[in-house]
Amino acid sequence: MRKIRFLKGESMKRVLVFLLLVTLTFSVFAGGQQEEAAPDPDAAVGPWEPTRPITIITHVGPGGGMDVATRLFVDIASEFTDATFVVENITGGGTMNASRAVLDRPADGYTVFGMAMSNVNSVVANEFDRDVFIDGYHWIAKIQRDPAAVIIHKRDRDAGMDFEGIIEQARQMGGRQNWAVPVLGGNKHFEALMIWEATGVEATATPYETGPLGAAAVLGGSAQVQMGNPFNAAGRDLWVAAIASPERMPGFEDSPTFAELGYPELNDEHIWRGFAVKQGTPREMIEWFQGIVLQVYEHPRWQAFNAENAIMPRAVFDDDFRAIVDSTMEKTEFWLRELGMLD
Repeated sequence: MRKIRFLKGESMKRVLVFLLLVTLTFSVFAGGQQEEAAPDPDAAVGPWEPTRPITIITHVGPGGGMDVATRLFVDIASEFTDATFVVENITGGGTMNASRAVLDRPADGYTVFGMAMSNVNSVVANEFDRDVFIDGYHWIAKIQRDPAAVIIHKRDRDAGMDFEGIIEQARQMGGRQNWAVPVLGGNKHFEALMIWEATGVEATATPYETGPLGAAAVLGGSAQVQMGNPFNAAGRDLWVAAIASPERMPGFEDSPTFAELGYPELNDEHIWRGFAVKQGTPREMIEWFQGIVLQVYEHPRWQAFNAENAIMPRAVFDDDFRAIVDSTMEKTEFWLRELGMLD
């Protein structure tokens, strides 16, 4: 039988010291590995910075309202960021081709929807899935407020016609007074309906596809009134008889607001434009983009562009913007049902 020898004295001490050193070395190594493998979950995340171009998709063709606003926006934004922006025009489908294109791309912050009130109208009018085409977006920022305006020929103004005169003429014409709107069942048609309801008259809305065509209808006498925005009258022999604005607008100082005329409930009527991204987009990217929106909003070129086009610049974010979207859906649904255009 093999004998087991027990170490004694100095030999035992040397073995114990050796074992202690091995244990400490292993513990330090294992501890270091564990710390590196499990970073602090509360560690601060740095600001989002794009590493490739950001595409802004619009639903209108080159020269359309949102296209022009977006291209100026990114031009001014280049003063505040090195990011590259690409504007992509995807038209058709009642604005929905652009919406689908945004939702089909990754929610990585590199695709933004440059959209307008008409996109929301289209979702409601065509009964598209709101869980997808409304809730599927994070509504980053409303950037413009385009006020409603009632427009007539200057010769009628010079003959003594004003807003109350328009309403009196509508009563006398028994519903035959013609109002030019871009499209039936659209925002300008709804605005006309709200004015008729508020004033207790009836009239006829006729679609003329665009603002300039509506202006031409009034100039040519085929329409008595245009429901448009103030810019439709600029540079033409037209006058804004009423405007939805908190106060009289520069360049339209002789045009009273609806509130001044005794119809404060009409004073907030406008169309809006803004930016949205697909749900799931990093919050850091959203905050970065909103910072750009604020810088552009305050820029003299942006302010001047909007003033020249009788548009009010805005910077409304997140839940406040979403509340505007919800209000748009409610109004669109109400008037489409009233018109029998929605089941």
